[in-house]
Amino acid sequence: MGDTASQLFLLRLSRRASVAVIFVGSLVLIGWLFHVQVLKSAGPTLIAMNPLTAILFILSGAALIRAGENGRKQPDKVVLICAVVILLGGAMKVAECVFNFELNFDQLFFRKEVNSPGPFGPNEIAMNTALSFICCGMALLLLDVQTRRDFRPAQVFIVIIGLIALLALIGYGYRVLPLYRFGSRLPMALNSAIGFELFAVAAMAVRPGRGLMMVITSDTTGGSMARRLLPAAILIPLILGALLFSSEKHGFFAMESGISIFAFSNIVFFTAVIWWNAKLLYWAEQERLKAMEKLKRTTLELERSNTELQQFAYVASHDLTEPLRMVVSYLELLTGRAREKLGDEEREFIGYAVDGARRMQTLIQDLLAYARVDTRGRPLEPTDCERVLESVLSNLKVAIEESHTVIEHGRLPTVQGDTVQLTQVFQNLIGNAIKFHGKDPPRIQIGAKRENEEWVFHIKDNGIGIDPKNFSRIFVLFQRLHTRREYPGTGMGLAICKKIIERHGGRIWAASKLGEGTTFFFTIPAKNETGP
Repeated sequence: MGDTASQLFLLRLSRRASVAVIFVGSLVLIGWLFHVQVLKSAGPTLIAMNPLTAILFILSGAALIRAGENGRKQPDKVVLICAVVILLGGAMKVAECVFNFELNFDQLFFRKEVNSPGPFGPNEIAMNTALSFICCGMALLLLDVQTRRDFRPAQVFIVIIGLIALLALIGYGYRVLPLYRFGSRLPMALNSAIGFELFAVAAMAVRPGRGLMMVITSDTTGGSMARRLLPAAILIPLILGALLFSSEKHGFFAMESGISIFAFSNIVFFTAVIWWNAKLLYWAEQERLKAMEKLKRTTLELERSNTELQQFAYVASHDLTEPLRMVVSYLELLTGRAREKLGDEEREFIGYAVDGARRMQTLIQDLLAYARVDTRGRPLEPTDCERVLESVLSNLKVAIEESHTVIEHGRLPTVQGDTVQLTQVFQNLIGNAIKFHGKDPPRIQIGAKRENEEWVFHIKDNGIGIDPKNFSRIFVLFQRLHTRREYPGTGMGLAICKKIIERHGGRIWAASKLGEGTTFFFTIPAKNETGP
């Protein structure tokens, strides 16, 4: 299944957000290199981002871009190396804070400037920043790991990163210090919070069709509803909270009134959003029901039409066979009684007529066999393909001996099938291999092997081969690649084989080159069958 429009959009978004993460880290490094305070922090009174934090951001963004480009089931070595470095960077700072020892590894770059006094002391890595980098490293390490139910552990770490960054951004927006500083005296820098939020967006979007994102990006009703509700669930409380904070700050109403208005506003807005989605789902459901009803009527009409066509094919075939048999009989009788009175040209004309009538009989019989594949087929039951092949080789004994055909075959499995129809498939394919032989005597190899949940049979010959451009034609009714003078037949054998195999739930195809023989493959589902 190809990527949906939402998934393609998220892949582009992931790359752009990853570039933005690199951009944030690069600006901070430039600020430290050239002593530009406005580049190091998001404001003159705000803490600057640590230079090591900037480097880890650059590695994080680069790793995500790499992961998005290769699209492998397992991350490559570059992604793994970046993930380990990022993980160690965060883990060492956490260990330093927990066990009270000073590694000072976050002062490896610009030590003098980092140690200079500021509003919060030395410009070290904050605890929530270090925890976020641990989650970044784990997310990159586990990016393509999944459980049987498509649970993606990496997405848990990505969500944690997004929540920590969102909490810090709300803290800065509402000027609540505890929201962006916990576990240490230092707060997370504002540009760090922005970088982590960008990373969370990029990491979640880099695998848009997996785990949590599978539902959100799908073209289903649930995916459409999620894409409408999630932005509302994030933006409405943020906007209302900001309005509440600003109103209280300017003394428009007391805290109790503000909380009540906040709760009331959330109820009103979310009720409106839910009603809007319910209305859209209602109309979508109505359209689906109409489409289902139309499909049901169309299916009934097709079934009726198909039944009528099958009955017509049977009646027409039966009614045409009798007149043709009579034509052939009287022509042969005329030839026998008037042989001495007819000239060579007259006898030749009568021969053409007899040959044409016989070919018409064969064509009608094949058409009838094609029409009966579904209606006259027996129930599928355990069928030993070894016995089927023995029966086919017995039927083709004369043709095999006359053409000096050599047949090699391995042990064939027992499958759920219709014995008569599978016999017809093997007989048509082996018969074609004998008929379309080259200068050398025919050599045919027959075998089967189990592949996942199906048996794949093959019948390989050393005959004249088929031009690959004709592969789409050979299974179509009445399609012939050779004249009747070259090779007899009606051009329906492979079409009948295709219909039989499809009735068994399989597929059939060919592989060949002109002058190098042909291999026909067909599959039959494996349902507790025995094999070689």
